[in-house]
Amino acid sequence: MPQAAIETTHTFLPGKYERAIRIPPWTVLTGAEHRTAYRVRVEEGTIAVNTDDGIKMLSAPCEFEATAGVKRVGRVFGEPVTWVDVYDNPDDCRDLTILEERLYVVPECGLGENRRAQELDRVRADYHLFLEQLGISQASMDMVVSDEADLMPMPPGYDVEVRPSQVHGKGLFALRVFEAGDTICPGRLDGKRTPAGRFINHSPEPNVIPLLVGANIYAVAARGIQVNEELLTDYRVSMRVNFGIRFQGVPPCQAG
Repeated sequence: MPQAAIETTHTFLPGKYERAIRIPPWTVLTGAEHRTAYRVRVEEGTIAVNTDDGIKMLSAPCEFEATAGVKRVGRVFGEPVTWVDVYDNPDDCRDLTILEERLYVVPECGLGENRRAQELDRVRADYHLFLEQLGISQASMDMVVSDEADLMPMPPGYDVEVRPSQVHGKGLFALRVFEAGDTICPGRLDGKRTPAGRFINHSPEPNVIPLLVGANIYAVAARGIQVNEELLTDYRVSMRVNFGIRFQGVPPCQAG
């Protein structure tokens, strides 16, 4: 499943390290196995989670002691949850990589924001490769996408929203769950670009594909998409659908 948009805050106190996460509504998440004992503080919301005494519903405010060797699974409901893990940090270390190795059994894919950072690095590297393949600079691309002459508002009735993006600038985000094959919104209508045509960012692992219907283009879910997930498409496929430009190494089945 796609990674949830979980906000992480790190707080360093004398001899203590606190890692707080704010979890969006309706998120299911798993944590890493802990190497040491620690204390949990739930500051906001309600979450179903496995504890040493079985699965429990925990509602803020509450605190409990947690033992080493535990890997937790949580289910958040209609309100966000703020969950804080408090660890002993006798040498006041502030290097997050060192702390992760001390405190968790880190999976191969990475942990938390470090994993997200690796994903974003891959996305950005592939975007720059796309620009090289297309033979244009970022400045030239910015001029094209920011031209307002062919822009139009999103027609009513589509469950998407423009927000700041970790990938680049602003992005388009889902306001509800979409199943694979669902039409999400138009990207181009009657020769005009909607916010989808303007703000959907690039990814080599897209969750959206462009579909040409007559002279119009629609964004279609390539897989299940969760609430608040950013909509991403492979720009190589978009260039094929919009302008007929083919990229070497992109099979036809991936090019619209």
